[in-house]
Amino acid sequence: MATSKYTGRDKGVDLKDAVGFFSWDLSENKVFADSVFAYIYGIPPHELEIGAPIEQVIKHVAEDDMPRVAKALHETIVSGKPCHQTYKISHPSGKSIVVTGQGRCLRNGEGMPSIYTGLVTAEENGVKSNDADPLASHCLEALKLAKRRRHALAERYLTSALGALGRRAEN
Repeated sequence: MATSKYTGRDKGVDLKDAVGFFSWDLSENKVFADSVFAYIYGIPPHELEIGAPIEQVIKHVAEDDMPRVAKALHETIVSGKPCHQTYKISHPSGKSIVVTGQGRCLRNGEGMPSIYTGLVTAEENGVKSNDADPLASHCLEALKLAKRRRHALAERYLTSALGALGRRAEN
């Protein structure tokens, strides 16, 4: 099956707040996913609508990360425990993307691994956002609320706090 590349340029996907969802049917070895997931992995969305093999999805995982990611997937399938992984992929467009995935393998009525389901988030160019520390994002949200409620003093203090954290208040 020839696979075309999908860069998502026509979709304008902003990865800042994007979450991609997927389900992998283990018995059929087909991954079904939404358009955000498709963009992150550079796979045409229509291929994931009908199900694409897992090999097509993970082929862009960085060579250094592949053994760890493969081991974590295997352990999650066997144990049924949640999996949380962060790794790099080489997007077909040439850019580097850091992916964080969370998933779990569900069992069928006979207790056999059946569906691996989860979500992924990503950051383009391999740059971690400053939101790794939730304090900055909480301050930003509080600042938005203070502005809506016209609390000038709270606005001033929150803007100052963001400055101390190395962040600028978004207008």
